[in-house]
Amino acid sequence: MRFGFFDSDGLKLRYFEAGNGRPLILVHGLGGSLEAWSEQYDELSRRFRVVALDLRGFGMSDVPESVSIGDFARDVSNLMEHLGIQKASILGHSMGGLVCMEFYARYPEKVESLILANTFHRLPKSVREEFEKRLEILESSPDMSQIAAFISQISLYQNRPEHRELVETIIRKNDKRIYTLATAEISRADYEELLPRIDVPVLVIVAEHDVTTPPAFGEVIHRLVPNSVLRRVSSSAHLSMLENPEEFNRAVVEFLEGLQQ
Repeated sequence: MRFGFFDSDGLKLRYFEAGNGRPLILVHGLGGSLEAWSEQYDELSRRFRVVALDLRGFGMSDVPESVSIGDFARDVSNLMEHLGIQKASILGHSMGGLVCMEFYARYPEKVESLILANTFHRLPKSVREEFEKRLEILESSPDMSQIAAFISQISLYQNRPEHRELVETIIRKNDKRIYTLATAEISRADYEELLPRIDVPVLVIVAEHDVTTPPAFGEVIHRLVPNSVLRRVSSSAHLSMLENPEEFNRAVVEFLEGLQQ
């Protein structure tokens, strides 16, 4: 188990690596960091070579002038090159799911499988309005404290204090400008045409009580991707990997081990 830094387009980005076996790369969501996967590392690294990163502008990585989903996909590719990984399964949560889709569009030869958790392929009007609300909060706030409280409120179902504190701590550390730019970027994302062309195995994970990316979003992805399976995580909202890691990790392990059969 080790932490390190690598170069991505001249930026110094942080990553984490643990375990051996087939590579599995974890890509966090908007405002996240590699700490968001704290409930996955021990379990998944027993079976796989688990790698996670702080995308540019997030966590302990360098803050650039601007960000795009394409930039984030390039971060993943550069990390793979740094670690000598030719091909990997990529697991993305929320915005990280969009990064997975963009990564596949750019580097299909580097993808063994995709795991798309609590995500969407394009935002319907109702959710765009919710993202506009986030932008309004950001514009009227001097720092990230108010948006951190808002995100923890809508992203957690069990509302356990330790989960709320972890989420708010991660979000508060964000650069407000980068968070705002990334929010605008993902609100414009559209992978409708890509999904039917994906020809690697795909696991779609939805959460029972997710109001940010409701199960219906994942069900649409499942219908559009030919070689996909859908798993539902109970007793959890948008941060299903944190609130119900047992079911989340089991879904990931069963899917990846099934690829070997």
